[in-house]
Amino acid sequence: MAVLNFQLNITKQLVTLTIVTAVLCLVSCKSSGHSNTAAAKSDSPLLMFQKTPCFGICPSYEALIYSNGTVRFVPWEHVPVTDTLTFQLSEKELQTLQSDIADLNYKSLQNFYKTEWSDMPATHLYFYEDGKEVKHIKHEEGGPEKLVQFNDKVHQLIWKYVATPAR
Repeated sequence: MAVLNFQLNITKQLVTLTIVTAVLCLVSCKSSGHSNTAAAKSDSPLLMFQKTPCFGICPSYEALIYSNGTVRFVPWEHVPVTDTLTFQLSEKELQTLQSDIADLNYKSLQNFYKTEWSDMPATHLYFYEDGKEVKHIKHEEGGPEKLVQFNDKVHQLIWKYVATPAR
């Protein structure tokens, strides 16, 4: 009888230990999920900027700009670097970009501004809100002046870091 009571006590202790361990694991996973969600939100995409190739020496690349100012630059052709770069916009540059995006009023723009020339490179703009793509604009030629200026300004901002990648 004493052996049976001893085995029952051991079994109860093992079951209790298993339950406590499972609860701790669940609580641990849940709390780490909240911090990952917060981190993911700050690292959500803001703008994907792509320049497509032409038959000449047009620079072609894509740059994914995140809401925290991190930029992932992927070179395609005719750019001064051959490897993917990651760099950080300054706080002022990020704020200016966010303001420029708001001023662009991109949702009111057409999705496509086409050219009659076959050799023209295109600029693709993918706008994101809360990490989800909400608008894609393919700009080859023409369109509103504010779109042309926005494209030039973003290209110059990216080029500032790419032309001197040692930053």
